[in-house]
Amino acid sequence: MDDHRREALLKEYGEVSSSFRLLTDIRFKLLAFLPIATAAAVGFKGDSTGIVSFTLSLFGLVATIGLVTYNARNDQLYDELVGRAASIERSLGLPDGAFANRPRPWLTFRISGVSWGVDHRTGVGTIYAASIALWLFGLLAPVLEFARRTYVNLGIQHFLVSDPSAWIQVVALALAVLVTYLAARLIKSQKKQRADEMRGLAARAVKRALSVDLTEAANDAELVGLCAKLSDEKAETIGARARFYAAIDPESLGHYLPRASREQAASHLVALLTDLPPRWLFDCATNRRGSVAVQ
Repeated sequence: MDDHRREALLKEYGEVSSSFRLLTDIRFKLLAFLPIATAAAVGFKGDSTGIVSFTLSLFGLVATIGLVTYNARNDQLYDELVGRAASIERSLGLPDGAFANRPRPWLTFRISGVSWGVDHRTGVGTIYAASIALWLFGLLAPVLEFARRTYVNLGIQHFLVSDPSAWIQVVALALAVLVTYLAARLIKSQKKQRADEMRGLAARAVKRALSVDLTEAANDAELVGLCAKLSDEKAETIGARARFYAAIDPESLGHYLPRASREQAASHLVALLTDLPPRWLFDCATNRRGSVAVQ
């Protein structure tokens, strides 16, 4: 490695580490603020079955879902920063660096058949799930109370209980917890399904790119279609990108495509068309981590 390349990697490593610390700081600030804000809002909203409670809970639920979405995107960037920092460490001859040898979660508690992994995302997900369940409770309690009063006013035969508001709150809480649990399971299932699909598409796209020249990429319907599915973009957008890179003069092309092995060059070509990390594409194409289903 020449000195210029080494200096560039060292500077990038500093920026990657700084961005990593920034995302970590943002995550824990949100985690510190959200439970406190949620509990304070619930404590000061008054009657849990009134219209004010419903409106405040609706706002809190939407805001929390927005934060969950923001955190999920930060997780994607967080993972890529860790991977890029590890790659730089290995390139610099530091295979035992902090990122290259970052320990995976290794502790799991099992109680009555239920597994509880000790890792960042389990903790973060638990806090967000608790907040969402609390806001859902605030939404469901007024709705159930309104339904109960309507039912009674219609004169339909019903059971009499000593404290109907207590039963309303118990049912609302149970429904809030159940809905939150089912939604979390559904999201987790869809996330895994999309991740598996993307790894398979990435392997196929890189394999196809091995036999396609950059000047012909825009006219290769199979490559364009695979890249469109992989990046969730329109085929016209992928084709436009391919035409742009095909029109670049050979001397300037080195700014976009490195001189590397055929597999690495193909990974970089797919990366240009999809805006996905070339290192991740290369890992999928070679199945280095064993995460791509063998077909």
